[in-house]
Amino acid sequence: MEYALDRFVREARAVIASTNLVDEHLIELVTPKPNIPADLAFPTFRAAKEAGIAPPQLAQRIVEKAQVPAGSLIGSVEATGPFVNFSLNMPWLAAAVLDEVERLGARYGSDDQGNGRTIVIDYSSPNVAKTMHVGHIRSTIIGQSLYHIFDFLGYRVIGDNHLGDWGKQFGMNIAAIVRWGKPEGDDEDAIAALDKLYARYSALVKEDEALRAEAARWAKRLEQNDPEALAKREWIAELQARAAQPNHDDEARAWSLKLEQGDPLARELWQWMVDLTIKANQRNYDRLGVRFDYVLGESFYAPMLDALIEEAIEKRVAYRDEDGAVVVDELAPELPTFLLQRSDSGTLYHTRDLACIVYREREFHPAKIIYVVDARQELHFRQLFALARAMGYARDIELVHVRFGTIFDQQGRPLSTRAGNMVYLADLLDEAHARARAVVEQASPDLSDAEKEAIAEAVGVGAVIYNDLYQDPRRDIRLDWERMLAIEGNSAPYIQYMHARCCSILRKAAEEGIAAEGGDAALLTHPSETAVIKQLAKLPGAVREAGERYAPFVIAEWCYETARALSAFYRDCSVLRAETPALRAARLRLVAATAQGLRNGLALLGIKAPERM
Repeated sequence: MEYALDRFVREARAVIASTNLVDEHLIELVTPKPNIPADLAFPTFRAAKEAGIAPPQLAQRIVEKAQVPAGSLIGSVEATGPFVNFSLNMPWLAAAVLDEVERLGARYGSDDQGNGRTIVIDYSSPNVAKTMHVGHIRSTIIGQSLYHIFDFLGYRVIGDNHLGDWGKQFGMNIAAIVRWGKPEGDDEDAIAALDKLYARYSALVKEDEALRAEAARWAKRLEQNDPEALAKREWIAELQARAAQPNHDDEARAWSLKLEQGDPLARELWQWMVDLTIKANQRNYDRLGVRFDYVLGESFYAPMLDALIEEAIEKRVAYRDEDGAVVVDELAPELPTFLLQRSDSGTLYHTRDLACIVYREREFHPAKIIYVVDARQELHFRQLFALARAMGYARDIELVHVRFGTIFDQQGRPLSTRAGNMVYLADLLDEAHARARAVVEQASPDLSDAEKEAIAEAVGVGAVIYNDLYQDPRRDIRLDWERMLAIEGNSAPYIQYMHARCCSILRKAAEEGIAAEGGDAALLTHPSETAVIKQLAKLPGAVREAGERYAPFVIAEWCYETARALSAFYRDCSVLRAETPALRAARLRLVAATAQGLRNGLALLGIKAPERM
């Protein structure tokens, strides 16, 4: 799909090629440095070397022979040292960009590059029977934004919430419920009670570990004929007998194995936990504007595991050791050995994630599978991708791990339950809403209570989302409420406020009976006007770049720079009190187009754009 700036680039390449001075494969166009008064540049170094002349001389010859066709978006072609600089024909660009925005509306910036191809995005993926905390928000928010971006680029996108609903932790949960009873209720309070049961049972497991360690210590002292140990021989024998008895960890493993083998009680309690978690999490997802096409937990792939394990052995990718465990040796340098199956026949993450790849390849035929998972799992995914390919799967699929960093509190400490500073997701969103409501009360006291509530939710949740997305996901982020909710600077409320200002101007124009239709874009010649137009023209390229780099922050940066350009325009150019009715109409078109662009950009981030603030 070609937009105005694409056409500009194509025309610049054609002008250079038409001089017959440079082979087309040597034409590489770049963005000039900010201090260069041009919009596109051709560095002639490589071409000049091949032609055997000095770069400035080649640049001058190109300019002398350049022929710019009528109606081109190229305004001028100039030689500056070794560079051929192209400047835009701003009246033509203004007309083209405003026409594109008005014609495409909510689809402005979209593309067809993904037509006929499928992308699967694996994101959010919280553990069942655990309260969603702020640590879950990064995968959820980044993944949803990538979903929007790739959908906008024309791909068929499949979002999958790959729930952590299998494994030993469920053995511990089931053992705890059997021992102390099932919590009542069907909401987050029940999940919180489950969390406490899990912690209580984990404490018993740790006590067992401490008992075994103590028994081993005394046994060793006894072997060494330690006098104190010899005097406590009977007590040590009792200690060893207690340590040798089935313990709580064994009990949890047994329930985990029963779950995998289909035990009715284990399955009943597990299904209750899954349903409870999905229902409680949905409230958070609804507030964040997050949706999934599939919610397929690890358990979904359980029927595939035995066959895949045998296949791995048959293909000599894995082997069964003397204890019965299935082992995968180093598949590549710096990839440590790992297990596909424990000696008690239990499966692991690698086994289930391999089955997931096989299923997705078979069912969806994707061009890419994107995993939005924190950076600490990098080794796991390197091993998983190598395993899949060693077994002959995903040969034509790009497997991508989009890594993200850690969330810190305002004091710069990592958030953790153990440290006592963990923030749960529902509490985070409630706090954001409350703080945003205070801002709305101060800024717009005359709005109705319902309007204030809707705006507070959009602004508060938007602030949380933007705080995650405005920078490279690999970087760590900090919960800084003042920065997140600032009406100035690089924040969602600032961008939302600039959008609301656009809407306010358009409302006032409508109230005064002033029409924007038919405004001549060629009248928009003020530097602040042309800056906004150029920024609007960059949205399609920003969307493509965000997809190529798996980087929503590229869209966030475009939104912020557009809001800044709009602010300068408001400062320098009156809209409703413009010098002439024709200029007023042209500026109203620009305001409407900018509002549409900001709405589109914010939507790609999963952020709402209120019309009032």
